Amino acid sequence: MYAKTIFPGAAASSSIAALAAGCLLAASTQAAVIIPTKGGFSGFVNLGAGAVNVETNMISTIANGNIDVGSETIKDLNSGPGSESVGIPTVNFELSYTFEKTRTQVHIGNLMEDFLAFNMNTTAGVRQDIGNWGLIGASLQTTSLVTDVWQDPYATGVKRKDTERTNKGGRLFWQQIGSSGLELSYTASEVDIDKERSGDSLDFLTPAERKLLDRNGDVYTYEAMYEFKADGNRHLITPGLIYVDQDRDGDAMSYDETGVNINYIYQHSEKWSYVFNAGYADLSYDESNPIYGEKDGGERFSGSATVFYSAPFGLKKWALNGTVGWYQENHDIEFYDSSVGLFSIGMFRKF
Repeated sequence: MYAKTIFPGAAASSSIAALAAGCLLAASTQAAVIIPTKGGFSGFVNLGAGAVNVETNMISTIANGNIDVGSETIKDLNSGPGSESVGIPTVNFELSYTFEKTRTQVHIGNLMEDFLAFNMNTTAGVRQDIGNWGLIGASLQTTSLVTDVWQDPYATGVKRKDTERTNKGGRLFWQQIGSSGLELSYTASEVDIDKERSGDSLDFLTPAERKLLDRNGDVYTYEAMYEFKADGNRHLITPGLIYVDQDRDGDAMSYDETGVNINYIYQHSEKWSYVFNAGYADLSYDESNPIYGEKDGGERFSGSATVFYSAPFGLKKWALNGTVGWYQENHDIEFYDSSVGLFSIGMFRKF
């Protein structure tokens, strides 16, 4: 696992499509994947807890319905979301096995950025060292802890019913291309909402107009980044560009996302290290929303800071870490506005 900022549009609803862009708890202070020189098992675990303040009209619960993040009842369709504050566990891991002779590594785990995006995914894959050409990898992902969304998020004055949202897909990446800091990645995934009933409560919509609100579909993510090093690798700066094609079954829910992000890792001393992330994205929707009679659009701003303190309380193999993060998505249609504030603290161990 490596520390970076991503936009996880692959499985998030339109109201909270890129939480992880600003709320990434970096899993390590190593910016690039490094396959161990010796064969055998390796990996990491991060255990902790935190609190988030969430504003969203689209998501109901996370972690198989155990944590509420959305308001069950809304009054109208012309207001932004209410605010919910909840505590969350932060349990993340990766277990890898390296084949020493072939420089091949297989791995399974869950990504911190997926967790904070309410994408409770388990990822399994393979990485291959190809010498001076860099490192290539492929992985599959599937939902491990279900996130619930509202069946019909537009139902007003009644208790909205929730339904499961799952995400399955795969990712390809090529890192350290030609022994440089360049990395390219491609992710394709399918979003499936078990009971998609968007707009069923709105009598003024025709069946064809309700179809425009369908949130199921495919998501394709393209990302390029370049890692710059300075002062003996004490400073690692990685700017990146990203393009996401949210190809949903409903054209009013489909959009193109173009963004920039930057990750900065500072190794201050043997004890202290810091990770900072910032991101911006522009959202451009395909078709007019039949409820509001206009095409949606939006902007996303995000930022986060993580500090690591090695060997706390005399525990040489552990690192205490804390993160604060902020995310805000402003839409032309206020109903889809969303925001997240995050604080978390945990204990990280690499093995």
